[in-house]
Amino acid sequence: MRWNPVTIGFRVALAAVGATVLAACSAPGSVSPGVSPELKHSWEVKFNRGDAAAIVALYAPDAELVMSGIETAKGTAAIRSVVEAMIKSGVKVHIDASHNVGTGDIAYVYGTYSVLDHEGGATTERGSYVEVWRRLDGAWKITLDVNAAGAAANAAPAAAPVPAK
Repeated sequence: MRWNPVTIGFRVALAAVGATVLAACSAPGSVSPGVSPELKHSWEVKFNRGDAAAIVALYAPDAELVMSGIETAKGTAAIRSVVEAMIKSGVKVHIDASHNVGTGDIAYVYGTYSVLDHEGGATTERGSYVEVWRRLDGAWKITLDVNAAGAAANAAPAAAPVPAK
């Protein structure tokens, strides 16, 4: 992976969002899991079966989806467009949640993901994510979804720089 201002910016943003939500959810009264594991896992299941409408239903109307390499998708119409393009590409995803903590009407989920070229296929991308969920009118909805891609899974290791003579 090349470290450039965009890559560094995404990692800084991911860390800042995570730290902010972590601070909010680390107060007394926080619970784990914040969002039911079944609800969280439903994103992966719905994506892998190609159901963009069901995925978009997980997001609040004013949600934002931030992904490496594309403009931020703001609102469910823009998020649907991104999700539909991903589904149309034929890739599948595997998502792990290592942290799922909430307090009151806010929760965060943090973990890693893998993108596969097809069901059971080779991993083409790995990365990390943080989602901020809010309980809106009694239902948990994603309000912010930030994904930071790591190095391509099939990328060769970078060669060591040759010292100048």
